[in-house]
Amino acid sequence: MLITRTYILAPSLLLLAFMLAACSHVVYPLTPIPVEMDKVGQINTTKAISLVNGQTESKLNLVAVQGSDKYFVDFKQWNDFIITQLGSELAKRNVQVKPQGAYTFKVSVTSVRFFWGAFGAVRCIANVQVERSDGKWSKSFEANNAGGNINRAIDGAIYKAVVAIIGDLDFQKAISE
Repeated sequence: MLITRTYILAPSLLLLAFMLAACSHVVYPLTPIPVEMDKVGQINTTKAISLVNGQTESKLNLVAVQGSDKYFVDFKQWNDFIITQLGSELAKRNVQVKPQGAYTFKVSVTSVRFFWGAFGAVRCIANVQVERSDGKWSKSFEANNAGGNINRAIDGAIYKAVVAIIGDLDFQKAISE
């Protein structure tokens, strides 16, 4: 009788522990979405700029909980992704992006939020801060995108952030003055 209880009780407790344990997900942008030239056209500047990551350390941050699932992001990784895409889009618009430019712009993802809706839709809201290193210009951009899954929501939000940054007339002025 004691052996039977042990064989039933031990696996049951183990199964219960697994059922109560939360699943953790590290989420990040996967695929850059190119910005069409008719969306944001050429940028007129002769100055070379540099883009740097505003996050110095790589660290996982809890940004959302959905049921028993926890979602973490590494802001340094997100910043690197945005800097790469931003640099590529600026280069397509004849802006020189170099390691040592006339102006250095620090890019920082300050927050990421997720919201779940009906039929599995997920909304990603990302706040991105861009500031010139001399302190003469700074602006925050909020990108809001919904998608059928979390990866589409993230990629779309990053795309919208990049479009907002390169299409911003104040940013265009800040890179060319």
